[in-house]
Amino acid sequence: MIFNNVYNLNWNSIGVELLPRVLRQPKWAAWLLAVFKPNSNLHTQFINYRRKSNYKIDHTPQVFSMENVLNDAFDQGQRRIYITDGVYLSALYFYNPEENNPVHFYNPEEPEDHPRFYDPQELEQLDVDFVVVLPLEFENVYTEGSPQMLRLKSLVDTYRLPDKTYQIQFN
Repeated sequence: MIFNNVYNLNWNSIGVELLPRVLRQPKWAAWLLAVFKPNSNLHTQFINYRRKSNYKIDHTPQVFSMENVLNDAFDQGQRRIYITDGVYLSALYFYNPEENNPVHFYNPEEPEDHPRFYDPQELEQLDVDFVVVLPLEFENVYTEGSPQMLRLKSLVDTYRLPDKTYQIQFN
């Protein structure tokens, strides 16, 4: 960024430079550094917070950006985590009861492949907008309810759009 140098402060040199030349002795310099130590700690916390905030701002819900975030957090060395499109099942029009059409159910003995009818609740559970694919090596560590899986889900939830659904798979 353009203004990164604005936040670079060397508290040791500031303390010594603020002393008059007459008082620039090791004892006074050490005292002044001790006085500035809390400010130095706060400045370090601020720089860390700024770095994390800039990282969050720089990454968006776009696929490449979410892949980068997930790989930065969980697979820095090999960067094997990726995102694919989800499976979309479209609802099939059956008919309204007022139409009095015959109902044909699936018969396993018939050679034809018939369409499958889904309830709206069942369809909601099957449709996902994207799939986060993790390496097979992560399967034993990233179990349902484990701290790693919770961290992964919270990270995905942070960066995904609110109306998007996802699923986690191992491949």
